[in-house]
Amino acid sequence: MRMKTILKWSEALLLSGLAITATAIQPAASQSLAKEKQFTGKVDYVNMEERFFAVNSMLKHKTFELGDRCVVTRWDKTSGGINDLHPGQKVTVSYVDVHGVLAADRVEQDAMIYRGIVKTIDPAQQKLVLYKWDNTRSFALPADCRVMLYDQKLGALNNIKVGDHVSVVYETPAGPDIVRQIAQTSESFTGSVVAIDLPHRTVSAEGTFGTKRFSLANDCSIVMDGKIDAPLMDLRPGERLTINYDEANGVNVANRIAPAVGSKETTTAQANP
Repeated sequence: MRMKTILKWSEALLLSGLAITATAIQPAASQSLAKEKQFTGKVDYVNMEERFFAVNSMLKHKTFELGDRCVVTRWDKTSGGINDLHPGQKVTVSYVDVHGVLAADRVEQDAMIYRGIVKTIDPAQQKLVLYKWDNTRSFALPADCRVMLYDQKLGALNNIKVGDHVSVVYETPAGPDIVRQIAQTSESFTGSVVAIDLPHRTVSAEGTFGTKRFSLANDCSIVMDGKIDAPLMDLRPGERLTINYDEANGVNVANRIAPAVGSKETTTAQANP
């Protein structure tokens, strides 16, 4: 009887010891599953072979390991890879800190966007200059820069004209800022001028499907004789123009006016002084 009692106590102690050991191990295992954190900054450098990259913010610098299961999302929300990471890109990194090693789980590129008016575009020299009010900003324009037209169709660099209001997605490497995408932001209309109202800054033009009246935006570019800031009075009745505009609550707001390609002047309209 005594031996059976001893054996029962031994089994109980053994089971208790196993339970205590399992309980002691459990926190250590859970600690290895570190809580996910996020860090936003600009890519400083990328090591393709060793699969790590560094990101700088204004006050911090972090280096991240890229595992095989790390997901990279491009600025246009399409799926990417480590080859899509370049210095100068703004990214948000989701990662875990395991004993000082920062393991990236997701890397999302954040599009850096600048909006302005085209002052200079020279694909041969790979140069784009935009201005906004009194400020100009220069960008490098690579041959593979993507061009998006107003209707979301892909275009080419020759679709972008001086005076166009555009939106660019860009990066800031060590050299000049680089444009990755340039997009037109306005619809266009081509027609012959039938009326000009100088005091109210309006232009009416007749196109294939009727006449439209346009109110000129304060920063409307009037492109004439190589200038992008010609006065409204330089327009002439009967001129065939291409007008870029935005429609807001039924009002057509013109932001660029330029002679239509191959236009011929006529004299059938009147200008209101």
